[in-house]
Amino acid sequence: MSFQPLNKSRIEDGIEFDSNRPPLQPKRVQPSFGTSAKHLPYKINPESNRAHFYETHWKQTALDLLLRHCLPAGLTLLDYGSGRGETVALASRVGFAATGADVDGECVRLTSRHGHAVPLDAVDPVGQFGVKSFDVVTCFHVLEHVENPRKTLGELACIARQFVVLAVPNLRQLQRVRECSFDLSEVNEGHLQGWDHWHLRNLAERHCDLRLLEWASDATLLPVLSMAIQKLLGNRAAIALETGPFRRLFPYHCISVIGLFSPVARG
Repeated sequence: MSFQPLNKSRIEDGIEFDSNRPPLQPKRVQPSFGTSAKHLPYKINPESNRAHFYETHWKQTALDLLLRHCLPAGLTLLDYGSGRGETVALASRVGFAATGADVDGECVRLTSRHGHAVPLDAVDPVGQFGVKSFDVVTCFHVLEHVENPRKTLGELACIARQFVVLAVPNLRQLQRVRECSFDLSEVNEGHLQGWDHWHLRNLAERHCDLRLLEWASDATLLPVLSMAIQKLLGNRAAIALETGPFRRLFPYHCISVIGLFSPVARG
């Protein structure tokens, strides 16, 4: 068995992976969240692709965080930017009355396989759904794609009665700490902005009438070590370490910034 040099890597949605594995193949869709940018892949294979595994894992982590603060029975949930529908499926399974909404017709179709799904009016979602129309609003890896995240997050706070659950790619990761080339091929071209924990809280609390309740961590990838483990021992071993001891050692250097917020009434 031969191994490629460990210094060959690529970035998928902010995560560094072995460049010899097939990359994500996003589709170009119209309209997208803000621009005609690269969108999420319509099909994923979590068993063979570590990046695909984490696309569902951060959703499960965020829902686990939500379940520490509420009982799902009788609560309504809107997944804003529902993509393939994993969040609607996971939320429905534990008892939420979940609705998915997306600007991409194919994503609406995919989400409808798991529950109720509607086309999203991203220009006026408050007009579409109504003020305080859902108990919970989830928004996972969507805000980085919109042109005006302050407007969008403010609208989500307006729609939610009890909770807003957010996940965005974390800019405060340990990977590539010595990187100085800043090659744009390593950036998802659909990402118009990004956050760490400080700046997401700043946006939410100071500008969008939300109050932080709790953070959650999905997985932490370590420079060189994560790729070496994946090459030598496979995806399962790497995932077990990244979601276990690596995450516990560096909980705020995780893949996603995941936060649970509650709407604050304007005084």
